Amino acid sequence: MIKETQTPKAGGLYIQFENGTTESEVETILENCNMTVNYTIDYDSDYMLKRDYITVDQDKRMDIMNELRKDENFTYHDEIKKGNYTIIMLPEKFIPDNKLLTTLEKNNLQLKKSILCYIYLRDESKYWIPEKDAVRIKNELEKNEKVLTVGFDFLNY
Repeated sequence: MIKETQTPKAGGLYIQFENGTTESEVETILENCNMTVNYTIDYDSDYMLKRDYITVDQDKRMDIMNELRKDENFTYHDEIKKGNYTIIMLPEKFIPDNKLLTTLEKNNLQLKKSILCYIYLRDESKYWIPEKDAVRIKNELEKNEKVLTVGFDFLNY
C-alpha cells in the first residue's frame, strides 16, 4: 500500500508589527513583499494577546539585559536583531512590575505593545497555500523594519 504524502499548507499568517503601525502601512508592506496569493487582513486582531516589547540599542543590549535580569519577575521570550538595535519580545501574559518600569525609565526605554494582524491566505478556490510559499513570504516580511515576528497558522501535514 502506497502512503500519500501531503505537502504542508499554511492557511494564514500571524504578524506582529511595531506599535503605531497603521492599517494602510500593513497593506503597503504586504503589497511590497510580492504576495502571490489573495489575502484578507484582520488588522489589530484579537486572535492572540498583543505582546509587549522594548527596543534596545545593540551596543547597550548586554548592560540592559544584565540589569533587567536582576528583577526575578523579568523573563523575556524572543530577541530580534534589526539593524543596530535589538527588540526584546516579552511573554504574552507579561505584567510589568515597578522594578522593571523603574529600570526602563532609568535607561530611557519604553514598553510598547505590538500590533497583531492575522492574514487569511487564499489561492483560487483553496483556503491555504503551500508551506514553501508561506516561508518565502515570511522571509520577505521579516526584512521590513516594522515587522517584529511572523508565524504560520493551519499547517496541515
